[in-house]
Amino acid sequence: MNFEKLKKAALKEGITEIEVYEAVSNGIEITMFNGVVENNTSSATHVSAIRGVYKNQIVMVYEENCSDDMIPSIIERIKDNGSIKNQKDPFFIYAGDSSYPELKEVTHDFDQYTLEDKVALCSKLDTLMREKSPYVQMTDVSYSESETTIHIVNSNGLNVQRHSRYAFLVAEAVCIKDQETKTGYDYIRLNNIKDANVDALASEAVEEATSTFGAESIPSGAYPVVLDKKVVSSLLGGFSNIFSANAVLKNMSFLKDKLGEQVFGENITLVDDPLSLEAPSQYSFDDEGVATHTKSVVEKGVLKTYLHNLKTAAMMHVPSTGNGFKNDVDSSVGISPSNLYLKAGDTSLEDMFEKVHQGVYITSVTGLHAGLNPISGSFNLQSSGFLIENGKKTTPVTLIILSGTLQELLNNVRFVGNDFEFKRGVGAPSLMVQSMAISGK
Repeated sequence: MNFEKLKKAALKEGITEIEVYEAVSNGIEITMFNGVVENNTSSATHVSAIRGVYKNQIVMVYEENCSDDMIPSIIERIKDNGSIKNQKDPFFIYAGDSSYPELKEVTHDFDQYTLEDKVALCSKLDTLMREKSPYVQMTDVSYSESETTIHIVNSNGLNVQRHSRYAFLVAEAVCIKDQETKTGYDYIRLNNIKDANVDALASEAVEEATSTFGAESIPSGAYPVVLDKKVVSSLLGGFSNIFSANAVLKNMSFLKDKLGEQVFGENITLVDDPLSLEAPSQYSFDDEGVATHTKSVVEKGVLKTYLHNLKTAAMMHVPSTGNGFKNDVDSSVGISPSNLYLKAGDTSLEDMFEKVHQGVYITSVTGLHAGLNPISGSFNLQSSGFLIENGKKTTPVTLIILSGTLQELLNNVRFVGNDFEFKRGVGAPSLMVQSMAISGK
């Protein structure tokens, strides 16, 4: 659809501002169960969310595969919906910033591999998992590839575009020993297929399953704890909304009225970095067209900023932080981090075990959606992991509940690990915590 034609027709009909948010996506997905391909599909979508201001009301309409022929219908729907709305909240059709960060170019080799090559990659991963252990009874492997271009253009002068492309390779192994069933899971994000360490991925998935055979609960009590980097990432992701200005305004974050205060320990620095090449995606602008930038949300334990979109920024009389993002093309703009991470320290995982001496190493938590309370910061999560005895990881433990608050946890971190890793949109190292409550037998 030609935007200039849409704009001209819209202004003629009394629509004072108009914007098109366009997303073009292509992808493939291969799934394999027990070595047999179950799904091998490709997808292509072209969807647009059109926002128009009519009679001082903002209206959004959603269309697929927009063409110039649709312009009269789009305008009519905006006018009809604008005539009956009674919206009082502030809204914005953003005019754009004077400059935007340049994203570093990321190379990809996906097009150098045929679909058959990618199926063969999955088959190799499946075979490797089975070779790792005689206890592997079922395998689940998937390869997904996604390419997306976002283009935002409006009548106020904004015209920006970003592009992302990446793939995920996922391994899951179900292992059975003496009628005990355990599951191991891991994945890697790929920019280039040639760099895929398939053997390491297979080992990680199988090791996660087989290492937990014979796991038992432990007595309830307060233990020194090492939290694996995956667990830390999961907790940060689960609690990420506490930094949203929208949550603060709705009294749904324990960080309300805490700007400039020491909220966590001095060894805790949390950064939101939309430009990080270690993360799956990079963003030069958010879904409102606001330029992004790297920022410390918490620096040495001090809360430096909330995350804002244009609406909350206006309500709090501050600039937007460029964190106005949509969940889907047709959804309204919310607030979320771009690439949130906890800055790494200089302590190895093995050194943490030695410093704990006697404690628990938590490698997995479940129930994040039900077990977290962002208002109080409390959590109660079913967990599993390993005992730490005489400074070494030893026997597996399970059927335990890890409890506490995020404030207590991040104020009682003794050592921050050097094993940093990004998992999807959240990055973290492992942490050694002075004491945490564990409920067991």
